[in-house]
Amino acid sequence: MELPVNALTIVASIAAVIYWIKLFKKISISGRQDEGWLWVFASVLMVLMLNVSTLLLIVGSGRVPLGMDTVFTVDVKTLEFVSTFSRAVMAVLLTVGSYMLYQSIKDVGEVKFVFTPIKPAAEVLSMAEAKYDLEPGKSYLVREGTPNDLKGYYMHSERRTITGIELFKDLVTHGKMGLCVTRKYPPKVREENMLMKTPMIWLTQDKGLPEGIHPSDLAELSHMMKDFIMKGGDTVVLLEGSEYLILHNSFPDILKTIQGLDDVVVQNRSRLIVTVDPSAITEQQYHLLSRELIEFNP
Repeated sequence: MELPVNALTIVASIAAVIYWIKLFKKISISGRQDEGWLWVFASVLMVLMLNVSTLLLIVGSGRVPLGMDTVFTVDVKTLEFVSTFSRAVMAVLLTVGSYMLYQSIKDVGEVKFVFTPIKPAAEVLSMAEAKYDLEPGKSYLVREGTPNDLKGYYMHSERRTITGIELFKDLVTHGKMGLCVTRKYPPKVREENMLMKTPMIWLTQDKGLPEGIHPSDLAELSHMMKDFIMKGGDTVVLLEGSEYLILHNSFPDILKTIQGLDDVVVQNRSRLIVTVDPSAITEQQYHLLSRELIEFNP
């Protein structure tokens, strides 16, 4: 009975190590790395090493060959001592790691990993007639790129491409409150499009910048957009820079995020505009996106 239990524990420990490494990679990329995480990881690694060594001793009946006709024998008392000592070390590692993480939060004066809600704000209404009318509860895919990238998509040469920000601006200046997620510098976007009140999220690797969020923080980004939609109701969300998100994450993760957003959009009768440059992704990826979203055709 002890053998299968140890084997199962080893499998669980390996999974813990793998997922911890993935978690730490996200945290370090986001500029939120603390030494406390290393101490916590050391305790997880200690569990794995302890269970592997215990399994080897059980399989070998406590006899470990060292070569040259030398065998190292471990009796029950020695094994119990090693187990007790290892648990003590793990307890110390977890305590030190937890203290360091708590201290870092205390020094900063705020709790990390808290999602910041975004308050909807209405733009000044435009006197011009609205050009576009996107149906509530729908998510749209807008192709953007150079004319060569879009060659063959539009059958008539006189038909120009419509950008996502153009659709978004038309909606927010005609009564819809919006949220813009962009790769571009927000003050520049506001200046170019005369959007003074619309909240914006800047996809940037420097999370310390105002309105900035790291492109790998999909959970935080998704939560902020969903929270905005649920609080605002009849709103519109523009997601630019999907290629940039794919660059820092896997495409399946981006697709799942968009699917989750689409579900919230439908329930709250909101609108989602996702822009994409066809030349920056594969044909299969574009096909998957087009299956989830409605291709906008002016």
